[in-house]
Amino acid sequence: MKSRNISSSEVISQLRFPLIVLVTYAHSYGALSPDYSLVATGFDGYALLRLLVSQSLVKVVVPLFFIFSGYLFFRQTDQWSWRIYREKLRRRVVTLLVPYVVWNLLMAAKLRTFSWQVFWTFWSQAGHQTDWLGYDNWMTAPADKPLWFLRDLMVVTLLTPVLYLVLRHVGTLFVGLLTLLYLSGVCAFTLPGLSAYAVYFFSLGAWLSIGRHDLVAAARRVEVAAYVLSLLLLVAMLLSWHLPMFSSLMLAFRLTGAAAVLCLTSRLLSATTSRLPQWIVRSSYFLYLSHYVIFLSFVDDGLFLVFGTTSTLSLCLHYLLAPLVKAALLVAVYQAWYYAFKAKKWPNVLRFHRK
Repeated sequence: MKSRNISSSEVISQLRFPLIVLVTYAHSYGALSPDYSLVATGFDGYALLRLLVSQSLVKVVVPLFFIFSGYLFFRQTDQWSWRIYREKLRRRVVTLLVPYVVWNLLMAAKLRTFSWQVFWTFWSQAGHQTDWLGYDNWMTAPADKPLWFLRDLMVVTLLTPVLYLVLRHVGTLFVGLLTLLYLSGVCAFTLPGLSAYAVYFFSLGAWLSIGRHDLVAAARRVEVAAYVLSLLLLVAMLLSWHLPMFSSLMLAFRLTGAAAVLCLTSRLLSATTSRLPQWIVRSSYFLYLSHYVIFLSFVDDGLFLVFGTTSTLSLCLHYLLAPLVKAALLVAVYQAWYYAFKAKKWPNVLRFHRK
């Protein structure tokens, strides 16, 4: 079959659901294992699988969504004005702020606790990341922990007038400096809601959009390098878990891995006419918002009864299947709600990244 040119919009749309499913693996812990470290477990296959998926491959997800957000925010914006800015903020009150508040309140009710920290810094922990200066960076998150992405996205969205001016006039220099700052790990999570991490990847997408560069075409320019470097970095990460160098490797892998995913997805889509149906794509945001609050622990218990916990194979099967079963159930819940109420406006609240 002859390959076809695939638009960035189509790649973004088709990536949303698989990337969100990958996020669920980051928050699905499976059965207890002695350690993620391959050295400590003597090359435990189960620990290797969890390390590969939950601590390595999943690292490309958030960078891609920040890039998508910056890219879509400025797409088809020929001239910047306060009117455009206010309209974009108004839309994001519905698509970002309202879901953020509602799901954090639900999580607070589940935990039977409430304070202002529920919405900003309820969780505070050392993110497995050491910067070039030797300092460990701390990561904070609201009650619904995965929604730290929405928190940071809302903050950086408020700064878009400043980002637009900078990117319009000195975009290449600014992105270059941000790349160095990002790779250094310095200021990665210093300010809750405003990190070099969020600003960098959002700005990267925004810079491409403001400059009228196609997102996928830009990634394809470094396709071979992205594949090779991502593979080498991934192997190095697996071998250096719990070592200081893991942090620098992980930061670099997030960048090269994001480019590799864009290239690989565009290649796959251009080679086939098969696509994820829209009813699955539109459930992506709900899955992201709900999977940490609605944990569905009975799925874990049921799979343990089926596979047991006595062998590496059974543990691996449980780890691979549990997030998929949970995702399927949550998608079914969303679809039931969608069709039962016939809420043609409500799904806009539960969609990821409106234009």
